[in-house]
Amino acid sequence: MQVLENWHPKGVTVYMDDKRFLNCVLTECKLVYGGGDVTWENTQFVNCQITFDGAAQRTVAYLQQFGLMRAPEDAPMPPKVAGVN
Repeated sequence: MQVLENWHPKGVTVYMDDKRFLNCVLTECKLVYGGGDVTWENTQFVNCQITFDGAAQRTVAYLQQFGLMRAPEDAPMPPKVAGVN
């Protein structure tokens, strides 16, 4: 796991998987989470936007179909999947 300590990025894309954030401040960043391990300690996220990718994106779509998560107002809904009950 990569350790990022006392890091203060602004306006960048940050891939969160397999990272540990210590004493960081991320400002106006696009956070991309794909389902891997990530931890943070004494870290702030200021006006950041999170995007799910890969396995995490599929998990979110699955939970939305069960009504356990809501899609953001401006996001397209995932396609309905028909299956055997």
